[in-house]
Amino acid sequence: MADFLSTREGSVTVLTVSGRLDPSSGKDLRDSIDRIVDADGKADLLVDLSGLDYMASAGFRELFLAGRKLARQGARLAVCGLCGEVKRVFELARFDTAYPIYPSRAEAVADLGASASGS
Repeated sequence: MADFLSTREGSVTVLTVSGRLDPSSGKDLRDSIDRIVDADGKADLLVDLSGLDYMASAGFRELFLAGRKLARQGARLAVCGLCGEVKRVFELARFDTAYPIYPSRAEAVADLGASASGS
């Protein structure tokens, strides 16, 4: 079971996902992202996976679709906090090239926030 918490850090919306993102949690991830995108419009979305122990293919699919949806609205999706098995699967599936990946939340928020204020 995965837990989802959204917060705002400057101009960036952060969705923290923790626990296990199994096949049945894919819809929960989609619902969380849809609520954020619908509420924040063109805000960049950072998905913090530092507390995630496992991620099924449904999670990758939802992130991919969210990235496309955000791009159509002029916003960006980024991911941070990959570690352990989740990081290994991201690299094996080549998802580490689909959108920006940051080692930490602080680095991601600083970079995304700086790009947003510079545009």
